Parts: sequence; C-alpha cells; structure tokens
Amino acid sequence: MMIRHAAPTDANALIQLIDELGYSITKDELTANLHMYEKVQGFVFVAVEDEKVVGFISGSFIPLFHSPGPMFRITALCVLASQRGSGIGSALLQRIEEICKKKECNYIEVTSGPTRQKDAHNFYENHGYTTYKGKRFTKRLEA
Repeated sequence: MMIRHAAPTDANALIQLIDELGYSITKDELTANLHMYEKVQGFVFVAVEDEKVVGFISGSFIPLFHSPGPMFRITALCVLASQRGSGIGSALLQRIEEICKKKECNYIEVTSGPTRQKDAHNFYENHGYTTYKGKRFTKRLEA
C-alpha cells in the first residue's frame, strides 16, 4: 500500500468514499475542496493498493490563540468497506500523526457522530484517542 497526497484525478474514488460516509459531493465541489486544503495548511492523503484508491484522510492545522503551537482537526477518514480492518485506516492516521509531531502540534481532534459508535469510535479509542468531556456547539449559517 502507498499513501500519497490526493490529486484531482482521484475525484471519482474520493466521491465514492465520501458517499460511504453518508455524504454527497460533486466532482467540482471536491476539486475545489482539494485546492482549498492546499491554501489552509490542510492535507488530504489517499491510500492506494493495486493502483486503486482504497481510503483517505483529510484535515487541517488550526492556530490556537490561547496556546503556543497549532492543533490539527481530522475532517474525514474513510476506508472502503471491503478493506476495513486491514490496517489502511491506521496507516492513514499514522501519516497525519507524524506530520503533527513535526509541526509541534498540541493535539489532534476528530469528531465522530453517534451513528458510527461501533466501528469508528472503537477505531479511534484503539489508537489512543479519548472522548472529549466538554460540549461542542455548532451553528449552521444561512446563505
């Protein structure tokens, strides 16, 4: 397996993976997001086996005003359902963690909805991530 930066030519495979997460995105939107991540200290990596994209991870650094050093937020991680449990997700997570250590990142944050409790939550806990005890607030902005 090889892990590399995602490219616009990976769009169809990434769309399929995003669909497995329960979201939909057009090819134009995905391509725009890849370009945006380049501009905002972000990363999108893909895992490739036999010349096929089988997983991806995305995220970006966020500067902290109250603390030296940035944090990193994983915005998405998905491995093809048929490939889960084979170490691909762990390898993608390890790649991000290596980058974060080099950037003297304070911590890595990932959100995972309640519908993913069985698999994703166990995956993160098995990799040393702990449940945040605070409360997260969001507000959807209308156009």
